[in-house]
This record gives sequence, C-alpha cells and structure tokens, in this order.
Amino acid sequence: MSDDTAIRRSLSEEIGYWLESASRTLAKRYGDGVPLAKQDMLLAHYLYGLTAVVHAHDAPAAHLAAVRSYLERLIPPERVAAALQAIPEAGDVWLENTLDRVEAIGEKQGHALLARGADVIIPFSSRHAPAAGLADPATIERDPPKEALSQ
Repeated sequence: MSDDTAIRRSLSEEIGYWLESASRTLAKRYGDGVPLAKQDMLLAHYLYGLTAVVHAHDAPAAHLAAVRSYLERLIPPERVAAALQAIPEAGDVWLENTLDRVEAIGEKQGHALLARGADVIIPFSSRHAPAAGLADPATIERDPPKEALSQ
C-alpha cells in the first residue's frame, strides 16, 4: 500500500467521523423542532463543504458520488437523494443562512483535515472563505458542526 492510499484512507475515516459527529449534533440540537428533510439538507451541505477541499481537483460528478456514498452510510438512499436535490423554500432565510454557515464550517474542517494528513494544504477557492476563516490543524479538536449550529 502506498503512502498516498494510507493518507486517503485516514482522510476518509476522519470525514466519516466528522460526518457522524455533525449528524449527532443536528439530532441533539434540533430533534423534532426541525423537519428531518431540513436536517438532511444541513448534513449534506456540511459534508459538501468538508469534502470540497479533498475533491477540489476532481470532476464535480466524482465529488457528488463521494458525498452520496458518505451520506448513505448514515441515512437511507431515498433521503440522500432528496437532500442532494432539495433547495430551500423561497423566503426560508433561516435555512439559507444555516446551510451557508454549515457548509463554510465543513470547508474549514476539510482544510484542517487535509493539513493534518498532508504537509501542504491544497488551495481551494470558496465563496465561503471569509466566513470559514483560515483552517488550523488545532481546529480538529473542536466540534465545528456544533459551533455552527449553536450560533
């Protein structure tokens, strides 16, 4: 096994860990107060941001396939499909803002994961960069999904 394969596997495991953490945080924070479909959308956006750094140079279809694969580890395929195709209803400002925040937190976490697993962070241009801030490997020790959802 090459070093590259080992790094990818460890990144994959880390992504799975943070996705599960985000899922638990969403369930604890919102429970029955936010419909499951909206929680699924939040989770999908968080995961998209988290994996965008790792898949920055991949075709969009490959990135989407990775997102789908991770989500299907936690939620049924029909909910995954719905979450990936859903858009907020017109005027749902809370959901729009929260989706942007959790995606930005995911991107920040993705940079931190990549920094921890490799010597160099792959540059990634994002519309959320100012909101996410610079990633620091120490950020991994905190719980970004919980931070984003508690604001």
